Amino acid sequence: MSSIVRYQAEQIMLLEPATLLVVWVDGHESLYSHRSLRETCECASCVDEWTRKPILDPDSLPKNLRVVAVEPTGRYGLNLKFSDGHATGIWSLERLRETCPCPECEKGVS
Repeated sequence: MSSIVRYQAEQIMLLEPATLLVVWVDGHESLYSHRSLRETCECASCVDEWTRKPILDPDSLPKNLRVVAVEPTGRYGLNLKFSDGHATGIWSLERLRETCPCPECEKGVS
């Protein structure tokens, strides 16, 4: 399968409880917790631009953290807006697919 197709999302939905679903063009489904997405944000507010070390303290995030909006960024990514007001990170579709937390992907099957 070409990498272009592998990184194309067919459907993106916010599900309960606090889960983002991405259905990929090849039929694979990925589920991401809102908290894990927020904790892995790579924007300049969350990660040092020079050292790439995390700045964000995960313990500072509210327990009931949610994604409140999802907006496409071109054809390559998503901008997620969180209930804590954070809205500057872009999650590339490639990064989302490569970090899919499903058992198949964690084993390297997908």
